[in-house]
Parts: sequence; structure tokens; C-alpha cells
Amino acid sequence: MSNNAAIDLRLKSFFDLSEEERQERLRPTYEAMKKEKFAKGGYITYYDPSVCPTTSHAVHEYVDRKDLMWMDDKYQEHFIKTL
Repeated sequence: MSNNAAIDLRLKSFFDLSEEERQERLRPTYEAMKKEKFAKGGYITYYDPSVCPTTSHAVHEYVDRKDLMWMDDKYQEHFIKTL
């Protein structure tokens, strides 16, 4: 998306944007957050329905890999596999 289009997205209410426009508007913030987390040796966690069989599963994404995790009823995380 061009710089002018990005500026136009900021002028519209977030609630008036399409899903694609919302993703584009949030992309710079997401990329900066991800870069900062990875630089500190951290990871980001998210639910991906294409690899998570239940909502008790989540992906931990590190700079060099993605791990599928499962959380039990006591909120303890368990490693399932590297994706």
C-alpha cells in the first residue's frame, strides 16, 4: 500500500475499515512490537486455527521457530511440537 493510502487509512475510523484495511493499518505497530520482542529473546503468542486443534492451544513464535503449546486447567503450558 502506498504512503498516501496509509495516511488515508488513518483518517478513517478504525470501525469503518475493512478487515484488510485494519490489518494494513496495524501492520507497522505489529512489526515494531515483534522486532522489539525478538531482539530481547522473547516470543509472541497467538491462536492460529490452521494449527491449533482447540482454543487451549496456542503458537509461541520465536525469531527462529514456532512452537505449538497447550495450556491445561491449571494454566500450565506444555510443549506439543515445533511447527
